[in-house]
Parts: sequence; C-alpha cells; structure tokens
Amino acid sequence: MKNVRLLIGVFVIAMVSYSCSNDNEVKPDADQIAFDAADGAIGARLYDHVLNQVGVTDTKMTSKPNFFRCKSCHGWDLLGQKGVLIDKQSSDSYPVAFSGSLMEVRQNDGIREIFDAIKNTSGRSTTSGIYDNNMPAFGEILTDDQIWDLVKFIKETAHDVNDFYQLTTTGTYPTGSKEFSDIGRGGDPVAGLATFKAVCAGCHGQNGNKINIYCKGEYLGNMFREDPHEMQHKALWGMPNDEEHIAVGCTDAGMMPIQSITDQDIRNMMVAGQDTVQFPGYK
Repeated sequence: MKNVRLLIGVFVIAMVSYSCSNDNEVKPDADQIAFDAADGAIGARLYDHVLNQVGVTDTKMTSKPNFFRCKSCHGWDLLGQKGVLIDKQSSDSYPVAFSGSLMEVRQNDGIREIFDAIKNTSGRSTTSGIYDNNMPAFGEILTDDQIWDLVKFIKETAHDVNDFYQLTTTGTYPTGSKEFSDIGRGGDPVAGLATFKAVCAGCHGQNGNKINIYCKGEYLGNMFREDPHEMQHKALWGMPNDEEHIAVGCTDAGMMPIQSITDQDIRNMMVAGQDTVQFPGYK
C-alpha cells in the first residue's frame, strides 16, 4: 500500500511540474508569425494600388481610386508632405498628403501598431461614396494576410530612396517644389544599359519608347529623369494592371511583373537613363 501511495505521489508531483513548466514556456507570438509569413513584394503592389491588386470593382471606390492608394497620401518615397508630394495639390480626385512620414513610423512603431492603423476599423467607410481625407478602413477591402503584406513592406521591404537619388525640397506642402539630383547615385551607366537591354527592352523597346506609359505622354526616359521615385518602386516590385486607364482605352497600361534585379541594377539603369539620346523623352 505504501508503494502505491508513493507512486501516486510521484505521479502528482510530476504532473504539477509539467504543468508549471508549460505555463512558463515562451509561446509563439501570433503577430510575429503572421509578419514573418507575409510577402513584402505583394505589400509593395498593394501600396501602389490596393484596388487593382485585389480586383475591386465597386464604383464607389474605383471612381476615385487615388483615395484608396497608399502612395497617394504617403508618396512613393513614404515621406508624405515632406517628400515628393510637397507640390501635390489636393482636389476632388486626390487626397491631402499625410503630414508625417512612414519612414518614421517604420522606425518607431511596432508591427501591431502598423497593422491596426492600416486595418483602421474606425476609418472612412470604403463603400460610403464620401471622399474625405480620413484614411479608409482598409479592413473592409483587405484580408488580414494582405494587411500583414503591407506591414511587411512598410516595416522591412521598402527602401530608403536616399540610396537612389538626392531629393531637394523648398517651401512647404502643398505649394513647395522639388528637384532630383544625383539620380542613380553610385551607378554604372554601361552596366545599367546592359541590364536594361537584357531585362527591360523586350517590353519597353531598345530606347524605352515602345510604351507610352499610362497613355499620358511619358516614355521610360521621362520616368528615369522626372519620376525616379516611382521608377525605383516599380522596377523592383512590378505593378498591377492599371485598370482605370485600361477602362478608357489605353493599351499601354498592363501589369508589370517583378524583375530579377538588384538595387545596384536599379542605380545603374537610373544613371544610364539620364542619357536623353539613348532614352528620349516623349515627343
């Protein structure tokens, strides 16, 4: 009988010890797991154009697409009013730029804070047809996984565009001005032209003038020299179909796939793109 009681006692102690050790285990953080599994390249295309990336067709949103594009408020450079948007006037078709910087958010906020800000359950309804300057409730459009893709892009995948060019701004939003210099800083134009011919010329042509980008009078040469912030983004992460321009008959508005190129390849092509003979502007 004593042996039975002893065995029971040992069993109880063992079970208590097991339970306590399990209680003290560090459990996986669900947010971190979701963030680690997210795809920052998909997040980059969502940042470019949420509606086109996920195929939204509701005209309450597609009639005013810029009110649902992250880049419209935050800029291709993530700097809001202090970056490339410094001279972008708001209108009934374009929202007011964000007064802060997502680069600062990237440094200072945790992944859950960024997730909640994007999901924005108390934000402007996406189906209201009211186009105020409040951030939309993207949780009405995007799944949690897609929101995590955006968080991954902002927190980790996005680049500091100062690595690609110098942006000088004067004045204040929205009547300020901007100037690009040292475009493709540290790049090699010979290597850039070789990369362009190998990777990009098949679609854009040998001189970058096969596609009238957005059917708005822009060749790739214009993008290299006037929009390096946008060129850098799309060259690395592609773009979804440009549905609003396709809808009005533009045949040069298809999707752009992700290319197998490096940041240095981008710098090299940017430098090469400053050659107005090799890459002419739109005529």
